[in-house]
Amino acid sequence: MQFSHNFCFENKARDSLIRIWSTMAIFRRGASIAKRKTLLAIFLMTLFMLILYLNAGEQRESLRLCSEGILDGSQYTKQTNGHFLSVNQQRPCQLRQYTTEDTVSCLDRLSTIKNDPSADVKPRNKFHIAFAGDSRIRIQYLSFLKLIPDYDRDSKMDPTAKHKDADMVSPMFGDLLISFRWRPLIAGKVIDDLIRWIDILDKGIKQRKNSSDYPPDVLIIGMASWDMLQQEGDDHLWYQNGVQGLVPLLQKLMFHSKDVITAKSSDVRDRKIIWLNQYTTFDFFADNGGANRVIYKEKLQHYNQIARQIFRGSGITVWDSGDAIAEEAVRACKLHHRYERVKDFMSVAYINCKDYIHAGYVALRQMTQLLYNDVCNNQSAEN
Repeated sequence: MQFSHNFCFENKARDSLIRIWSTMAIFRRGASIAKRKTLLAIFLMTLFMLILYLNAGEQRESLRLCSEGILDGSQYTKQTNGHFLSVNQQRPCQLRQYTTEDTVSCLDRLSTIKNDPSADVKPRNKFHIAFAGDSRIRIQYLSFLKLIPDYDRDSKMDPTAKHKDADMVSPMFGDLLISFRWRPLIAGKVIDDLIRWIDILDKGIKQRKNSSDYPPDVLIIGMASWDMLQQEGDDHLWYQNGVQGLVPLLQKLMFHSKDVITAKSSDVRDRKIIWLNQYTTFDFFADNGGANRVIYKEKLQHYNQIARQIFRGSGITVWDSGDAIAEEAVRACKLHHRYERVKDFMSVAYINCKDYIHAGYVALRQMTQLLYNDVCNNQSAEN
């Protein structure tokens, strides 16, 4: 895609240079000195811009894909050239704009890595990506599915349903399984899920067909808002204790075949676990039962800080790089209320500026690109 874009630009720039040069030739005789100078200045400026663009294109082509720190907002540093720079990487890299074709290639690779292609084992073990949490996780799940073709998709979900589990199975794409578990509370059913997954691994139970009960290979998890509402937003210690209680279970799931302490130091994981921090809210008081008088930006930031401190050094990835996108979306809403209609995506409340806590589709689409880059780029780099 990038080569095609550069190629089109080069052709247009070349044609512009030819036209300007031809015009200069026409005015070469009989043209005033001032007119000649003006045409020469335009020609040189066009040539200069073309050289700059081609040099930037070569630099983009030579940059490797980012493979770490993509979801971690603290890893980002400001770059004048627009490239992403991870503190750990020490040199610039580029993020990929994932298309449906890129997604298929990524998921096929992940499935192949999990299943030895030389072994004729049937049925294959499904590559399971699980989302567990509240409605913010649910809309992230729905956005994630948007880049997966529906050739043979078997979905058990209603895009507008609330407070329900959902599964998506695709046998064609390496027996892919993507599930959502409605788990809004820090000390609720999510504890039961983690214990059950660890027990399945301990006992070596084989994966059952189309079963989302089997431990996920990638787990995206996050919750806080409902705990704020149930605790009336005042007891952050409840949330802190809840997150601390999740850490040993998440680590045991993530490093199941290894010693947790040794595995953390070597950064080797059996599974990838991502904790989604809370996004910036659209703070205004509307007819929503007064919920946003309990849930608002400063309080969410406090809860995010608690989660980041607890997960530091645990091997669990904290995803908060998308908050910069959410904050810009909130700022745009305050300047101009808009309506983002996306067919069969989510209820009306989630796609306009009247929703004070859920990101709109445009912002979600960019956040989903960050997630795909994090999950897929390592495999792309290796290939």
